Amino acid sequence: MPKKYHVAIRQIPPLRPRVSRYSRIELDGCLGCIDCVKRRSCLYEAYDHRRFDPDLVMDVGDDFCVSCMRCVQECKKGILTRAVNPRFERIGNDYWTPDLVHRTWKQAETGKIPVSGAGYRGRFAGPGFDSMWTDMSEIVRPTRDGIHGREYISTLIQLGRRPPCLCFDGQGALVTRTLPLRDIMIPVVLAPSTTGLRTNAVRRATALAARSLGTVAVATAAEAGGVLADLRECLMVELAPDGSDLAMAAGAPVLVLPDGPDVEHVARLVRESRPDAVVGVRVPLDGDAVRRTSALASGPADLIDLEADPAGRGLGDRKDAFVTTLVREVHLGLVSDRVRDRVTLLVTGGIAQAEHVAKAIICGADGVGIGHAVMVALECRLCGRCARGEPCDADIPGVTEQWATQRIVNLVGSWHSQIIEVMGAMGIREVRRLRGEVGRSMTFEELERACFVPLFGPRERFVPDPPDDDPPSRPAAPVPPRDLEPARFAGLASTQPSRFRNALGRHRVTRTTACISCGKCTEICEHGVHRRAGARMLAPASHLCRGADHCRSRGRLCVEACPRGALRVGPDPAWDTFGDPRWTPDLILATWEQATTGRPPANGLEYRTGRSGGGFDRMDILLPDEPVDLAMDPGHVDLSIPLNRTGDGRPEVVIGIPMYGGGMSYGSISLSTMVGRARAWTAFDSFTCTGEGGYPAELEPYDDHVITQIATGLFGVREQTIQRVRMVEFKYAQGAKPGLGGHLLGDKVTSAVARIREAVQGSSLFSPFPFHSVYSVEDHKKHVDWVKMVNERAIVSIKVSTPTDVDMVAVGSYHAGAHVVHIDGSYGGTGAAPDIAKKNIAMPIEYAIPKVHGFLVTEGIRDRITLIASGGIRSAHDVVKAIALGADGVVIGTPEMVALECVRCGVCESGRGCPRGIATTDPDLSLMYDVPYAAQRITNLLNAWCVELTHVLWLLGIKSVRDLVGRSDLLRHRDHDATKGPR
Repeated sequence: MPKKYHVAIRQIPPLRPRVSRYSRIELDGCLGCIDCVKRRSCLYEAYDHRRFDPDLVMDVGDDFCVSCMRCVQECKKGILTRAVNPRFERIGNDYWTPDLVHRTWKQAETGKIPVSGAGYRGRFAGPGFDSMWTDMSEIVRPTRDGIHGREYISTLIQLGRRPPCLCFDGQGALVTRTLPLRDIMIPVVLAPSTTGLRTNAVRRATALAARSLGTVAVATAAEAGGVLADLRECLMVELAPDGSDLAMAAGAPVLVLPDGPDVEHVARLVRESRPDAVVGVRVPLDGDAVRRTSALASGPADLIDLEADPAGRGLGDRKDAFVTTLVREVHLGLVSDRVRDRVTLLVTGGIAQAEHVAKAIICGADGVGIGHAVMVALECRLCGRCARGEPCDADIPGVTEQWATQRIVNLVGSWHSQIIEVMGAMGIREVRRLRGEVGRSMTFEELERACFVPLFGPRERFVPDPPDDDPPSRPAAPVPPRDLEPARFAGLASTQPSRFRNALGRHRVTRTTACISCGKCTEICEHGVHRRAGARMLAPASHLCRGADHCRSRGRLCVEACPRGALRVGPDPAWDTFGDPRWTPDLILATWEQATTGRPPANGLEYRTGRSGGGFDRMDILLPDEPVDLAMDPGHVDLSIPLNRTGDGRPEVVIGIPMYGGGMSYGSISLSTMVGRARAWTAFDSFTCTGEGGYPAELEPYDDHVITQIATGLFGVREQTIQRVRMVEFKYAQGAKPGLGGHLLGDKVTSAVARIREAVQGSSLFSPFPFHSVYSVEDHKKHVDWVKMVNERAIVSIKVSTPTDVDMVAVGSYHAGAHVVHIDGSYGGTGAAPDIAKKNIAMPIEYAIPKVHGFLVTEGIRDRITLIASGGIRSAHDVVKAIALGADGVVIGTPEMVALECVRCGVCESGRGCPRGIATTDPDLSLMYDVPYAAQRITNLLNAWCVELTHVLWLLGIKSVRDLVGRSDLLRHRDHDATKGPR
């Protein structure tokens, strides 16, 4: 095996204070608490790091804040809040978003793979690269692990021309003329940015980084003959159109000419003068790119660099097309002309993340060139000041050669590791085999056409909707009456207030000192915002405010009724500092409200969907205004589902609701959380899952409602833990990190966690992928048979992710003897996962459900297997949609965490774990709440969902949730037209 390629990353701090995403705001009125919440609640010492920078004339240090909102919610006077930093919003542009720039800075600083907790927090899909997902291997295909040392995955590509065949003479001597090839160890060429300052230090740093990384850096002939003369061996030199500056590029291994009328003639002259060099041509990705590329590949070019704009768009008459489409056209054109393997194809423009490298290669490129990313690694903010002749805000002219070199090396090192993550998940050992493998990827267009068009009719445009296309909100949902609570679960819900002092809300109500405590506001307010205690007014309960527009429309606006003008109502700036398109602030706070009361919220919050722009968020349930069957008793709606439908003689396990709790391991969450979950799911006669962290003794009282999970790491798995339960789950893959195994970082491996996992305290734990004893359906069956023999009363669930062949995997699991096939979509939650995996590998659950359901129906086995779905279920309405698409039931995880007042700050994996005490094993943080609190909050959430499920089924006239399975005719997709196609 060749020596493993290694990138020498090293922590390299920023030169300037980072631009923080949020700004901390401290209002007047501090009580001077001795035990100040700023010191007590902040795990990251954000307030200690804050200082005034006289050079920048501003406060710095806010970037240490992760916006967990603890200090905001615990301050006794409520004077701490947050706001989006306007300087952060001015970074970058529409393509190079502030968040993308910020993440690039972090990778350039650490060289590490970005890892975070919680699930994917972005849009469902987007244009260009964001409309693609890569495939993964599962059960029946071998895979590779190149991150943790178990396998060697090659990212090497060759620059240059390869002959179509080798010819030998009669004596066996090679007569084919061989041309020079340049090996580069990673499919990334360092190209100059079209914006930004290119000082000598930056020029040399880019070339030095290329030498360290084993690749090449693009430079002009003048640079090669001047400031970079001692680094020519790692340069790709751009020559003048006539090649007149060739002498300045002596010793450079790669020479590139701009495309033009005489380029073929000039290229031949360059080849004659430099037979040791790879000769390439830069071709703009315009309407003539396919023809020109084919002509050059058949002629003198060894390498073709396709040039797009910095946002990944084509040039000239193809400016509305994205680079993925354009590269694919060029690649297929070369294939059609039978010259694809003769030439190296690079693409430059729009490559902003590691995932873009893999996706560009899948579309047909051999490698990519990066320019803007290099400048962003050097803390460029893409502000455009340099182009206007203004001083650089990031002081790039002041960077040193050594600092800049390491920052570039770190960024590419991080990208290299992420590319290996993607390739390992796909089961590909060499990046050269990834080229053109569109069959190992999925696109938005293909999935919409295959999975949704048969259900919802044609879609007019097969591109994701931009954010502005999202409607602001659906009409308010009718609040279910209380008598819709399922009879068998009556009495389980009871009020469990928040453990935090200050509630969050959309609006902020301020009462000035002009108030005379007349109480007029308390009389006019319908929502309890204004309260009085004796002769004085209490501070407004802003979180209850419905906003000035709502109250004005009802003629009950406190601001207008106040005789002294002492009231102000406006948006709370903190509202925009938490939540995301998938879990909006509305959805988070609505979930908190349901966990508090046990009822669907009646406070105007949108509790049914998020604003991701796709999937469940673009589907509506076709609810009638009145119940279909007025004689139907809503209290008798049956929410139970069977889990064993195989008829194999094993126990007929039935759960009381069409949901159970997903795997969360001891180590990723606290023991109070784990036991609280078990108590809540037991109350609803359902299950919770141990995850892959072992089986704590505290779960033993709930044995009949616990699922033992067997994952690839086999942490804490024993025959006793298998024999203890009624259901065992094999976790072959997880939606949030498909094809990558589990991650538990060292800080969370406490002595108790290490003991139950039989590991070393403080050592990071990575589960391998896949089960290295399972490479076929036959091996898979042996796993299932093993559990059945160890525990004769257990049924077996198979948890898999959602590759392109997830339907085949489901059928294979059925024939292996599984009772439940649990498919976990790519947008699910997690304690820790590489960000590249949470967004790009495997398909969203919305596509996987109808795909698997339809195939099981075709195979004639749909009624003999239970199909469970997870990975992005956020509300009771999502549950209805998932079942109507074809699932029998769902698994949830993130909603439970949100019920415990998770704010989705995404730092579950780091340091001591969750600052709010949920996803942590820290001895102190784990005491932030106890088991009764956790159990009641989750119980209340499940009760609220049951009320909502009952209400929906009652309106639809469906007496059992089992009759909802596959009823996609009860759904409408707002982007598809059912009147023009099948339903």
